[in-house]
Amino acid sequence: MRIRLKPPRTLSKTIFFFFSLCVVGLIGMTRCAEAQIAFTSDGMLDDNVLDWEPKIYMISTDGKDIQQLTHHDRGDWGATWSPDGKQIACASDRVGPVIINQPPKILEPLEIYLIRVRERSATNLTQHPADDNHPAWSPDGTQIAFTSNRNGNLEIYVMNADGSNPIRLTDHPRSDSNPSWSPDGKQITFQSNCILASDIFVMNADGTNIRHITEGPEWDLEPAWSPDGKRIAFSSSPRNQPFDIYIINVDRTGKKNLTGSKFEDRHPTWSPDSLQIAYSSRQNDDLYSIYVMNLGGGRRIALVENLELAIEPAWSPKLLAISPKGKLSTLWAEIKSR
Repeated sequence: MRIRLKPPRTLSKTIFFFFSLCVVGLIGMTRCAEAQIAFTSDGMLDDNVLDWEPKIYMISTDGKDIQQLTHHDRGDWGATWSPDGKQIACASDRVGPVIINQPPKILEPLEIYLIRVRERSATNLTQHPADDNHPAWSPDGTQIAFTSNRNGNLEIYVMNADGSNPIRLTDHPRSDSNPSWSPDGKQITFQSNCILASDIFVMNADGTNIRHITEGPEWDLEPAWSPDGKRIAFSSSPRNQPFDIYIINVDRTGKKNLTGSKFEDRHPTWSPDSLQIAYSSRQNDDLYSIYVMNLGGGRRIALVENLELAIEPAWSPKLLAISPKGKLSTLWAEIKSR
C-alpha cells in the first residue's frame, strides 16, 4: 500500500506566502532597479532652456524618467559607470581650488571627476594642469583608463579608481584616445591615428601587444567593447561622409554597418546583455538625439529627442532593466531553474 504524505496546511500556506512574496519582490525589482543611460546634454530637459555648459543627465531605458546628475557653472562630458552602478566618472572643466595670489583661469583644464550617483557629490581624481578626458572604468572597479596630453600629445593612461598611481600605456607622436576595457579586464581597445586616418586598436591592459582591429582610409572612432567580449562597436566615416555605427568581431571578422543612414551617428554603448546599442544621432538639422536599436534588426527607438546636445550615452550595468518603450521586463542576468 502506497501512502502519499501531505505537508501540514500551515506549512503549505507558509510556502505559498513566501513564493508569492518572491514573485512580487522580483516584479518590484524589475520596475525599480531598471537600467539607466547617462548622457551629455546642454539643455534643461524640463523647459529646454540651454545653458551652453553641458552636464551629465540620466534617463531610464523606458524613456520616461529623466534626471540631471551634475549641477554647476562649467561643463561635464563623457560619463562612464562604475561596475556596481553607484558611481560615474566623467571629464569636467569645473573650476578647481582657488590658488592664493594667482588670478582665476578663463579656461580650466579638463579633469576626471568621480560622481556618486546617490549623493551627487564630486571628487577630482586627476588634479593635473593638462587635459584629462574619456574615462573608462575597469570591469573589476579598481582602475580607470583615460586620455591625457600631460606628456605633449594624447595618450592612454590608467590610474587607480581613487586617482592614485597614473601610468602611461601608449607612447608615440600621434594621438591615442577613447579607451574601452574588455569584460575580462585583460585588454583595452582605443582609437589612434598613429598611421593615417583613425583606426581601432587593441592592446593588453599593461600597454603591450598593440594590434589593429580596423585598418583603412575611414575615420574609425569611439570603440566600445561588448559585455559578452565578442565584438567591438565603433563609429566610422568614409572621407567627408556622415558617421555610422559599426560592429566588428574581436578577431577582425564580420564588420557590419548597423545604422546605414544619411545622418551623423556616433558614440555607441552596449546594453548589459549585448543585444542592444544606444547611440547619439543628429537627425534634425543641428539637434542631437539618443536612440536605441536591437542588433537583430527592428525599429530604432528615440529616448531623447530635439535637444541642441544629447550625446555620449553610457548604459549602466544594472542587472534589471525595462525594454525601451516596451512592456516586457528584461533581466540582464540568467535565471536558472532546476
